[in-house]
Amino acid sequence: MQQLILSLSPTAVPGTLVTNTVLVGCVALLHVLFATFLIGSCTLVALSEGISMVTKDERHERLARSLVHAWGYVFSTGAAIAIFFVVFVLVGMWGRFFVTFQQFTFWVWFFEALTFVGEIVLLYTLYANWERLSDYRLARLGMVLLLNIDQWFQMFLIDVIASQMLTPTVQGATDNISYLLQFLNPTNLPLTIHRTIGNIAWAGALVALVSAFQYLRVTRREEAPALAPRRRTAVRALGAMPEGELVRERNREAAYWDWAGQWGMLFAFALTIVQIWVGYSYAKEIQLHSLDSWYQMMYGWISNIFLGQFAGLGLIFILGVAYFWRRLKAAGQHAAARRQQLALILLILLFLFGIQPAWFAGSYPDIVAAHLAKPFWDGGLEDPFGFFFPWKVMVLIADMLIALYALWSFVRTRVRTPMTMGQASRSSQRLLIGMAIVVGLMMLIMGIIRESSRSPYLVNQNITINHQVILQQPAPNIPLGQRPIGP
Repeated sequence: MQQLILSLSPTAVPGTLVTNTVLVGCVALLHVLFATFLIGSCTLVALSEGISMVTKDERHERLARSLVHAWGYVFSTGAAIAIFFVVFVLVGMWGRFFVTFQQFTFWVWFFEALTFVGEIVLLYTLYANWERLSDYRLARLGMVLLLNIDQWFQMFLIDVIASQMLTPTVQGATDNISYLLQFLNPTNLPLTIHRTIGNIAWAGALVALVSAFQYLRVTRREEAPALAPRRRTAVRALGAMPEGELVRERNREAAYWDWAGQWGMLFAFALTIVQIWVGYSYAKEIQLHSLDSWYQMMYGWISNIFLGQFAGLGLIFILGVAYFWRRLKAAGQHAAARRQQLALILLILLFLFGIQPAWFAGSYPDIVAAHLAKPFWDGGLEDPFGFFFPWKVMVLIADMLIALYALWSFVRTRVRTPMTMGQASRSSQRLLIGMAIVVGLMMLIMGIIRESSRSPYLVNQNITINHQVILQQPAPNIPLGQRPIGP
């Protein structure tokens, strides 16, 4: 291994900001949106298929069938992006790094490729034969679960690679390659848990997004101008369907999309609450094993991006509770709606308090260098109420408790007094659309934060971002106050 690395001279490979940073980020993040939906939606399909088998609920059967049919288009697009990323971006533009890095992660890539083949076989078998397997639903459910397991291990192996780049357990100039240490990387398990929960939340958010658009489409026809002949509109929409049957069909469609949007939204909202604790645990492992990266996120130039992530989390809770409020109000549950309204007001106040920056500069080292690391009321650029400890931690805990209460109150009201589906207001569906957009943006921002925190390294302390290889062992653990700050 050492001879291999020594044979690679530390000569910078020509590149620009576009080829070295922007292209990698755009292609990788675009692929993530497709891949995470596939993994998360597979869990939702398994759950809906199991519920429909037990309860004979046609809504869950229709939802599972719709998601499986979407797999063919989503997988083909996501796989094409992944192949482009590996062949043209990693091998073509980042070949020096990729060849070097693959020397001590080869078997991880190999087994990830095997899971990719397994995913193709299982996914397209289900996609092409879903209706044919309707007489063998238990076997069909087993295939969905097997696909879910295969996709989870594929994600786990990718997380091994991502963790090895952030907190490497195999240093650049060493002959000892321990794959066990790579699998037991300290940031691997929290990252995998974080992504497992996030995948399901993202899939639920997309279900809510599509359902909201469909609900708005169906209900928009009922608000058509009275001047338009209803008979001609019916003929254009659904052929020669009688007017009474047309109205019943619209009501059935509105009821289904109302239910589906609510179902997906509950997953997105509830699992985002869990992400607070999981994300904090992940950040704590980064602090313990890659202090420089953690410092970049919390105090460096990435801290402002991290503040955007914090704001996105608050927006998800605000939009979710606003949906609860509007939906309960439309259902005539006024007492429960008032409780949601109170929770919404508290979340907005917490949001406004939580998004204030800790310093009025690009990073904390900037105000230290300018000798302005003091509160703004003393003429400095610090805002003590914007510090993560203790204020933002308190906001996160309060957000989590209020969101849990709002979720519990909504579900309890639904159980005690079942809602009539199809009576949701159109404004509540717009809230679902907004929430899904914020969930997607948060996933992209989280990827930017994690990948940028290693700067100026691709593999932390081993391979620099311009493809140079660090030949010596990493420097010993230096106290934070004595470390150089910034890339």
